Amino acid sequence: MNNQDKTKRSLKEYVDGEADTPYEYFMLLVIVVNTVSLGLETSKNLSVNFGNVLFWIDQICLYIFIVELLFKAVAYNKDFFGENRIDEEGTEFFHINLWNISDLVIVVVSVFSSLPFFAVFRVFRVFRSFKVIKAIRSFRVVKSFKLVNEVSSLRTTFKGLLKAIPGILWTFCFLAVFAYVYAIIGTNVFREDFPEYFGTLGSSILTLCQVTTFDSWFSGITRPVIQVYPWAWIYFISYAFIAASVIMNVIVGIIVDSMGKERDRQREKAIEIKSKDEVTLEKLSAQISDLQKHIEQLEKMNRQ
Repeated sequence: MNNQDKTKRSLKEYVDGEADTPYEYFMLLVIVVNTVSLGLETSKNLSVNFGNVLFWIDQICLYIFIVELLFKAVAYNKDFFGENRIDEEGTEFFHINLWNISDLVIVVVSVFSSLPFFAVFRVFRVFRSFKVIKAIRSFRVVKSFKLVNEVSSLRTTFKGLLKAIPGILWTFCFLAVFAYVYAIIGTNVFREDFPEYFGTLGSSILTLCQVTTFDSWFSGITRPVIQVYPWAWIYFISYAFIAASVIMNVIVGIIVDSMGKERDRQREKAIEIKSKDEVTLEKLSAQISDLQKHIEQLEKMNRQ
């Protein structure tokens, strides 16, 4: 391995996103500062009084992100967009580096929207769509998700949430069918007297969503309906109990179970890595002892 390859390898370890170097902690700080400044820019009062300060903070953060991207381009070289890896079963696959790709897209869009000719292009009708690019610049806040990727505890929680998504989606499908059935019943029964809440199927579904979230559902919806239809409490209470209590608790259970499994998986990986390190250490110790014995034998032979 030549000096250039060694430099690239050491630089890659320095920017690998494991949050174990001062550089990576500094980049996390820059991401937090840029995220806060983008949020402050949405305030009209702050934009009027501190617009220049927020602008220069945004530009400095952008320059730092450009330098970071250049560092990664040098460190990863041809593996910037992804690299070939081998899974546990020994099968080779191409691993896409989504973080590098997202950094590239964010930086390119941010640089393009900051160029001087952008204001000139906005004058022409054909280029008015470039306002969208100006708005997309705000998506630089997506870089704040790196906080999740680079902090192990947050990463475990985030992976648990991602793996819980299939179960959550199936539960929401059941909830959607359940709400659809209740919406049809509510539309057919309450439409004439309460067109605002049950006039159409869509408005009935929105009303049931309000009931699901317990947003003033009893005083704003249920009581007025019960005054006209005394038996309507059965309709609302049954829906609120099944949808808001049972199904929502099922979703919480799925998330908790997924996070627990992810933590167990991470713990097993840590134990496996530790055992491998111990085996490697034992092998090294055995090799060292053998080498010492060999050296002692050579010394005895030299004395003779």
